[in-house]
Amino acid sequence: EISDATQAHVGLADLVDRSFEADMKSGDIVHIQDWSNPAVRVKSEGTNSTYTNIAETQQNITINREAYVRFVVEDIAELQSKYAVRSRYTEKSTYSLMAHIEGDLTSGLASLPDDFSQLVGTLGSDPITDNLIRAVQYLDDGDVPETDRFFYMSPPTHASLLKQDVFVSGDYGPTGAISRGRVTKPVYGATSHVSSLANANPSAAGQSYSWFCHKKGVALMLQQAPKVMPMIWSNDMFGYDTVIKTIY
Repeated sequence: EISDATQAHVGLADLVDRSFEADMKSGDIVHIQDWSNPAVRVKSEGTNSTYTNIAETQQNITINREAYVRFVVEDIAELQSKYAVRSRYTEKSTYSLMAHIEGDLTSGLASLPDDFSQLVGTLGSDPITDNLIRAVQYLDDGDVPETDRFFYMSPPTHASLLKQDVFVSGDYGPTGAISRGRVTKPVYGATSHVSSLANANPSAAGQSYSWFCHKKGVALMLQQAPKVMPMIWSNDMFGYDTVIKTIY
């Protein structure tokens, strides 16, 4: 198996908000209701109270992407192989679909950072301590809960953290970063996650967007998780036509 294609880490889909998928039993649009905090007023003696008039807005997400993998393994190849060829490629197809959902530059999660409300640092330069602390402050300024914060980063960004003593030195608390070559403790309260899929945006060498984010900051909806469709015999190829697809 030393010649198998490598696989980037997939896991960003599990870090973002998937709670709205239960609302997608039918239709292709999810309406996410915004909820305001009602205003507090102080009533003076002998005066009428005032109603709080709230006009709420909605965020709408359209599910219109149907990604798929399709292949045929000829019957003679399946019969003569010592491996379960079709089963192996079916398994790899599930990975390919999730990697597409997370890393595709046009319709995947990787396409989103350009439109994030706040950006810190400079593309092509290592993030410095001030950048990370400013990212924390942006979340704090927005009253973002301290739980479920995460730092999803590219390998170059992760490498830059390994240069900072606060993440690798035992003077700042227990760490296994030196022995493992990996930042193992939270980054200013955010769990750390590394994937080469983050290199996709922007599509320029030595540049990438990393996410210092909260789970509720981004929503993802898979109306259909990667699913193996019923296989059909191909009289042209003498093999089973196999399709694995997802709708998001």
